Amino acid sequence: MIKILEETANATDLREGVEGVRSILAAIVLAENIPLKQLAQAVRMPLPVVAAVRRELEKRGILARDKGVCLTEKGEALVAEFGIVSEQDFSCVECAGMGFVVPDSLQDVLELLRLVKRPEVNVQLDQAFALPETSLRRAVYALQAGALTGRNVVFMGDDDLISIAVALLLKKFSPAQSIVVLDIDEGILGLIESLSAQHELAIECVSYDAREPLPREFHGRFQTFFTDPPYTVNGLHLFLTRAAQALVDGPGRQGFLSFGHKDPDSDLEVFRTIGECGFAPIEIIPGFNTYSGGGIIGNSSRMVRLTSGTGQLGSESGHFSEPIYTGEINVSYRHYDCTGCGHTHRVGIDYQHETIEALKKAGCAECGAITFKLMEKVASTHQ
Repeated sequence: MIKILEETANATDLREGVEGVRSILAAIVLAENIPLKQLAQAVRMPLPVVAAVRRELEKRGILARDKGVCLTEKGEALVAEFGIVSEQDFSCVECAGMGFVVPDSLQDVLELLRLVKRPEVNVQLDQAFALPETSLRRAVYALQAGALTGRNVVFMGDDDLISIAVALLLKKFSPAQSIVVLDIDEGILGLIESLSAQHELAIECVSYDAREPLPREFHGRFQTFFTDPPYTVNGLHLFLTRAAQALVDGPGRQGFLSFGHKDPDSDLEVFRTIGECGFAPIEIIPGFNTYSGGGIIGNSSRMVRLTSGTGQLGSESGHFSEPIYTGEINVSYRHYDCTGCGHTHRVGIDYQHETIEALKKAGCAECGAITFKLMEKVASTHQ
């Protein structure tokens, strides 16, 4: 029945394409017998455009008019096929929807996420694990945006286990077509695979370094992506271009980008990069994500909901050789004193131990202690 959506989008010259038709149907499912004016407001499209789409869908036996616009029996079959469901509203009434209320029906998902033992954080990969509440909040946010049910969803990196939150959430609604995680960290992939098998979530995990070309089998396969890229503009550019390659062509494909708060000059570069990759921000929520660790981004980041346009999406097709991680771009080393014997250790990319985590694992070379005190941070001259 995808042909009906394509024919309707083409017949009305709908700039939002198939996704625009789908969003109109989703709004009708949610409201039932919705007045045309209210429908246009719900999907944020001009009234004449929505009226034209309604007429085309009426011709095809998908919509009818009662007290308002409603689905026919054929229309109900169509939305069921595409996994369009009437989602619950989890927004907080008290704070005008800016907060997130975990209802009783999702407490089991949150508790499961809280119990997961994560591998040791790898700061060389700009990792900082999101709190379980944040993981669930991202999943719910995407569900309410119509980006999950009936979709093929790809995660460009997933050390925050959003794929687990999404898959558990969708077990309560209508499942995604497929969920694929592409990540460089074997420990994270192993954890997701284990949880997926334990809870029958059918998540596909693939070991992938985004600096290498995206495997051909993932090109043009997905309607939705999630990414929480390295904290650099190079990292942002690379992860967005890989995500763009993974999306089905056409406007209205959604992406959920978690990225740190920046100063105005840096943000000019951030949003210029987003545009160059073929995406438009349609919603920006400051402080949406909270992390355990991640001091370099103040332990929080924004949620930037993106949509694709009709133009060419960015394509970084070959090997990417530029530095993408913070430690590669802002090279520094640190002096740590052993709390056991006072011996000073240098930690950084130019030294035996690149991170404090590696030093703790190895222990002090003099006395074997595993606790250290940071004494000094110095910019490296070896850049």
